[in-house]
Amino acid sequence: MMTCWLIDDNEIDLLITRKLIKNWEPTLSIQEFTNAQVALDKLDNGEEPPQLIFLDLFMPEISGYDFLDHYRQFDYPNTLLYVLSSSIDDADIERVRTYPMVTGYMSKPVSKDGFERIIAKHQNNLTEGLER
Repeated sequence: MMTCWLIDDNEIDLLITRKLIKNWEPTLSIQEFTNAQVALDKLDNGEEPPQLIFLDLFMPEISGYDFLDHYRQFDYPNTLLYVLSSSIDDADIERVRTYPMVTGYMSKPVSKDGFERIIAKHQNNLTEGLER
């Protein structure tokens, strides 16, 4: 079963994203975090990472950028990490591109077409991993 973390301080955005994703991929196991530090703590404690992470950029306490700075130390080649943000500022998009572990940048709310591309990319990653 594919696992997904939604990291966003806005509970309404979490609700919308979860409902959309569950509608499109009902078997997906979703865990929500309103504080990015809690997700980082799980990784620091050796918990298995999900196959998919949707990360908001602008959160109090630990921002998405702070999360990415810390996440950089891990090597999770089978995890697709997407920044999901309401920001359309080119500077934010360019800054996100400086993080090699970020698979992509998507505007909120996630679109069905965009989500289907993500699932296809995950399935391609699994296939490539089996061929190695």
